[in-house]
Amino acid sequence: MKNLNLSLILMGCSLFHSFQSAQAGVFNIPEFVEQSSWSVGLEPEATFSGGGSFSNTVKFTYGIGSLSNLQLGLGTGTGTRGFRGGATYTFDFIPDLDGQIGAGVAFQMYHYKLKASVGQTEMTVYPYIHNQFSSSGHSGMDPYVALPFGLALTDGTYRTVSQLVVGSYFQTSKNFGINAELGMNLKGSDTYLSGGISYRD
Repeated sequence: MKNLNLSLILMGCSLFHSFQSAQAGVFNIPEFVEQSSWSVGLEPEATFSGGGSFSNTVKFTYGIGSLSNLQLGLGTGTGTRGFRGGATYTFDFIPDLDGQIGAGVAFQMYHYKLKASVGQTEMTVYPYIHNQFSSSGHSGMDPYVALPFGLALTDGTYRTVSQLVVGSYFQTSKNFGINAELGMNLKGSDTYLSGGISYRD
């Protein structure tokens, strides 16, 4: 009986540990896409919690309004995370014009396939600030800070998740840019390092 109880406890701890890994990166969310324009990007990501994993996610963003974007993401990974897909709605209510700090909020829902064929759905809010610095030609940089938080739903249960994310977008030409980002686990989420490249029309 004691052995059975110990096995159940260890199995529960193992499952909880595997559920720690999720939450999509901020990537190019602060890079507002003008209405009726679009961008597409590839975000590779390495996570360091829950045994570690590596993933790639393709993200397509479309400007649906003067202050709002819609982003769709689809990808796969190794380790604790497999397939993932979801959508993000961004409301950029303070554009970073004339040197002022920009601010916005994104509402995101993603579904992840975790180990042992377990699915996890995350509903998160991404408040962020950013400030663009332009240089000669089409080059420039746009550092940002975000504080994603929300709920992770797994197998009929839920828990709160939160992160602190710092990163920067680097415009390298008229249509291309690269990204570097560090996400730090605050509660029930991942610590990760990601980058990426994106193209905008």
